[in-house]
Amino acid sequence: MRQKMGGRQWSSIALSMGILAVPVMSLSGCAVSGYHHLPDAQQDAARRVQKYFNDLSSLQANFAQEGPGRQQGDGHFTYVPGALRLDYDIPNKTVLIAKGDYLTLNDGNSGAVTRMSLKRNPMGFLLRHPLKFDDGVQVSNVMKGMDSLQISLTQADNPSQGLLTLQFSDIHSHLSLIGIQGVDGRGHHFGLSLYEVKENEPVSADIFTQPSE
Repeated sequence: MRQKMGGRQWSSIALSMGILAVPVMSLSGCAVSGYHHLPDAQQDAARRVQKYFNDLSSLQANFAQEGPGRQQGDGHFTYVPGALRLDYDIPNKTVLIAKGDYLTLNDGNSGAVTRMSLKRNPMGFLLRHPLKFDDGVQVSNVMKGMDSLQISLTQADNPSQGLLTLQFSDIHSHLSLIGIQGVDGRGHHFGLSLYEVKENEPVSADIFTQPSE
């Protein structure tokens, strides 16, 4: 079942509902690597998410973004293990490519290229392959709904660097990524809602070539 909002077909798992709200938590102090500190049911959920990403060859979707200061954007989302690309239609034709330890942003209007490190950015968790939650990552929170699941991740040795929350539909035991929410080390919030998701379809590696390569 899908829900129509603003002329688009969105997943019926509303991101604004409680189960898909980003948990409010402190980003200071030391965290325990992995997920073995969690109850058994939450550990099982964490293993399912880990397997989902490690079995995934690609994910493509349309997205709507909310960023710091209520900045808005939308476009096309493409993910393969180790790389991520966002092609913005709004507010302008800008391309974001994240791969390895870096993110590049190519402004479609000016042609300017911005490059930033992902080593201390929570979005870097998505680029790890294989994804291992016991390798410097702490699963800080797992929430399960009737047809939804979300999991929050921090850097185990420095949680103050940010929080990444991955949101899934979970229907008939099939996970599908439908949202990404995050808080960076400066407390800035960003969020992507994914819709019309397609998984495991061919994607050319050439589209992840960064401007500096």
